[in-house]
Amino acid sequence: MDFTELMRLASGHVEARLTQTALELAIFDALEDSAATAEVVAKRLKLEPKATELLLNALTALELLHKGKEHFSLNEIAAKYLLKSSPQYVGAMIRFESELWACWEKLPEAIRSGQPVRPPNMYQEEPTETEIFIKAMDSLVKARGDGEVIANAIDWSEVTEVLDVGSGPATYPIMLCQRFPNLHAKIFDLPGTLVLTRSFVRRAGMQDRIELIAGDYRKDPIPGSYDLVFLSNIIHGEGEHDNAALVHKLASNLKLGGRLVVKDHILDDSRTTPPVGAIFSLLMLLTTESGRCYSFSEIKSWMEHASLSRVQRIDLPAPLTSSLVIGVR
Repeated sequence: MDFTELMRLASGHVEARLTQTALELAIFDALEDSAATAEVVAKRLKLEPKATELLLNALTALELLHKGKEHFSLNEIAAKYLLKSSPQYVGAMIRFESELWACWEKLPEAIRSGQPVRPPNMYQEEPTETEIFIKAMDSLVKARGDGEVIANAIDWSEVTEVLDVGSGPATYPIMLCQRFPNLHAKIFDLPGTLVLTRSFVRRAGMQDRIELIAGDYRKDPIPGSYDLVFLSNIIHGEGEHDNAALVHKLASNLKLGGRLVVKDHILDDSRTTPPVGAIFSLLMLLTTESGRCYSFSEIKSWMEHASLSRVQRIDLPAPLTSSLVIGVR
């Protein structure tokens, strides 16, 4: 690292805030049909023209827009990921990141106390908050193409019954059922989340293939027996002992030869690599009771204590930043 890189890290919030503000103000959508001057964009969005030009110039500098003489237009990345009309729109995730600003501002407080700075309620107390969170998860998975990656990373040829625990918007079960005609899925999630999950399943026309079961995986029994149990981005929100108990519980839901698949940021034994996992652990400090990212060794230990065998790790390709850990009953 050199001085320039150090200062880039120290001021990274600026680039983030520019991107979030542009989405909030619908800058990219205003340029969807044609290039326009800053004055035209400002008029369309009821913004101040000179301030709008400053923002558009900055977005051009960040390579999110293209500028001709005085006209601004979308570049390939903006058109693909930042337009609401795009199937790979990631704006819902960026909106959620914006909502987390208040948490990151209180990081020193969390480091001093070791306690979260917001209620560790899994975004369940306010329906609006739940909706922002669930739509963010759907947005991110669709934009990156996670579903296709998971479909290719695992052998699904013998899987007819799958359980997705904490599925949220049902993005994975929907994609998998669309690809594999013999697959049926059950989703186990909190009642407040399932209000939204139901709408995603209905829009996909998957009501006959995907069943929703309300419950709290921390304390409620999980019904059924499955060829594969999928646990995506769940363990980072829980403490070590709760995760060990959850893995043990889910192992009992597997048929003989069935697989438990954990998808998450998987750290090395130093807990510093990959960097995204080490950094994400601090978000869990801010927002959960005892969550963090875990190493492969830790997850393997939980699986082996639950009598799962042949535990393996599969690293997923970029732009995904996570890995799979798979154990067999």
